[in-house]
Amino acid sequence: MACIQLLGEYAPLPHGRVRYWLLGPEDGVKVVLIHGISTPGITWKEIAPYLAEKGLRVLVYDLYGKGYSEAPHVVYNATLFVVQLALLLQYIHWDSAHIVGFSMGGGVAAAFASSMPHLLTGKVVFIASAGLLERANAPNPSVRVPIPQYQEASLVRSNEQVYYTWLTQSRAQLKDLQATELPGYKRSLQSCFEDGPIRGLEAAYDEVARVTIGPAQQPLQVRIIHGTEDEIVPFGEAIKIQARVPQAEIVKIENAAHDLVLRDGHWQIVAKRLLEFLQT
Repeated sequence: MACIQLLGEYAPLPHGRVRYWLLGPEDGVKVVLIHGISTPGITWKEIAPYLAEKGLRVLVYDLYGKGYSEAPHVVYNATLFVVQLALLLQYIHWDSAHIVGFSMGGGVAAAFASSMPHLLTGKVVFIASAGLLERANAPNPSVRVPIPQYQEASLVRSNEQVYYTWLTQSRAQLKDLQATELPGYKRSLQSCFEDGPIRGLEAAYDEVARVTIGPAQQPLQVRIIHGTEDEIVPFGEAIKIQARVPQAEIVKIENAAHDLVLRDGHWQIVAKRLLEFLQT
């Protein structure tokens, strides 16, 4: 069990309320962490506090149809998620940020970087990133995948501060919780598999390679972090991304599966490599 000190808020955006959390000093280097297709912002339970403790200003949020954000009756494609993040940054008064995307969130990051370069500070990280998958089947709701994930379990107020306590749950339990408590979750998940930024983003990644930042028109700096034993988004996807974004450096996490941002022994490596890249 871990306890994170942060104040969660809702942003009233056009397609519905979006839940977000801000961690770290207000004057820290700004970074956005984007989660994947089925598990919401709590994906970053370990890494977000680590980065914040090291002085970064971290934005974590739930994509539409996930976690505590609403699930609008729309197509869940790259455009929806790009606009969601752009409006959220406007709402919290961030002019730009570094972007980190995990799994489908990597596809969101690629689409965002390619279409909203003026909102980038200069660095993008793709972790176990989707976007170029040739095929991905929608999950069977009855199949339970034993990948450790987390849910928001209790809220305790003390000295005007808010402490969110997160209890370990299985991924299946969290999926069940969202399906029960978030109207439209199943519909949104199905649409993500059919229409979402998990495939067909060749043009976006090609454009990422051409993005330049600021008056000096510096090339976008890119890192790819991927586990060598990922069976959900195989390591070969990292090679495919690098082929389209030649300036990207691949960081291999040996023996890591798709849960590398959460599994003990792997998330620490990911967090340290993120910090090194984002602070330099």
